[in-house]
Amino acid sequence: MLDQHLDYLSDRRRLSSFEESIGRVVRDGDRVIDLGCGSGVLGLMSLRAGASHVYAIDYTPMVTIARQTFERAGLANKATFFSVKSFLAELPETADVVVCDHVGYFGFDYGIVDVLRDARQRLLKPGGKLIPAGFKLFLGVVESTICRERAEAWSSDKVPPEFRWLSRYYINRGHAAHLAQDDLLGTPAELGYLDLYRDHPEFFSWSAELRMSRDGTLHGLAGWFDCKLADDVWMTNSPLSDQAMNRPQAFLPIDEAVEVKAGELVKAKVMARPVDHLIAWSVEIPAAGRRFRHSTLQGMVLGASDLWLYQPDRVPRLSMEGSARVKVVNYCDGRRTAREIEQAVLRDHPRLFASEGEISRFVAKVLDQDAS
Repeated sequence: MLDQHLDYLSDRRRLSSFEESIGRVVRDGDRVIDLGCGSGVLGLMSLRAGASHVYAIDYTPMVTIARQTFERAGLANKATFFSVKSFLAELPETADVVVCDHVGYFGFDYGIVDVLRDARQRLLKPGGKLIPAGFKLFLGVVESTICRERAEAWSSDKVPPEFRWLSRYYINRGHAAHLAQDDLLGTPAELGYLDLYRDHPEFFSWSAELRMSRDGTLHGLAGWFDCKLADDVWMTNSPLSDQAMNRPQAFLPIDEAVEVKAGELVKAKVMARPVDHLIAWSVEIPAAGRRFRHSTLQGMVLGASDLWLYQPDRVPRLSMEGSARVKVVNYCDGRRTAREIEQAVLRDHPRLFASEGEISRFVAKVLDQDAS
């Protein structure tokens, strides 16, 4: 996690773009929500821009780092931290501005549409501002041996033959890729603009026709974004831009590499249900008579119990772990200490798990996740 945030904090283009947009949007005295605050750097920028208070929300351990950073900077009295998923956050007031960097490789693929919809409806004042405001989506056709080798990694001779069957799952995954302009076989297509001030359907579908500008080998699709942070302030991860931030593009592979010629047409379709982190894509190459269909759902190694979860008419029953969790939570009465709860569970449910140590570890886990 620290490695990931080191990359974020070392990306000068990202930081300068956010700093400029926050400087334009935040006004003196504003109350700002730093949604998915991570290290808290965007909250710090908001205070420097004149905000009177920051509500920093993050359910990962990074919220502890953000809190300590504000304390070391002498700004603890100007921030309130919430260690919770944003959908569960309840604030003492609505805010003037929400700032969030849940922009994924393809723009929508890190949950930002749903996260900001909820924040806009519950946590933001009427007429409040969002950073970012929206983003354009782009799709290109890719020739990249590096990406191809990564997508086919489970088919490699380095993998024992007994495990190469997993290649059919791995080819249905999206992969992070740092692409260059030379990796594109033709001019990309703009799929559309997602306005984050508007409600959107849970399911998206985009189609594009891509004309090859050179001969080459088609290995898959790539998606990226131009993100509007504020009026006239944009950031991008486009492989065509020399001002791109240090964020990969999304590479969507196809089953087989296909030779293509300059002037040929490739028809592509991308469908997404961001709330479930699902993406499907199809690629048709009319000149070669080839068509490929892929989905991240097909990339999941699902057993019968997993498939059961996707049946809305099922009658759910508590699993062994779910039943154990209920037993532990029932001891949380607002009076018992964590140690007393652990002792009560060990006394009353000695066969909850195979050993006392595992029972104690489970109790600690439940109290960490489900109690305050």
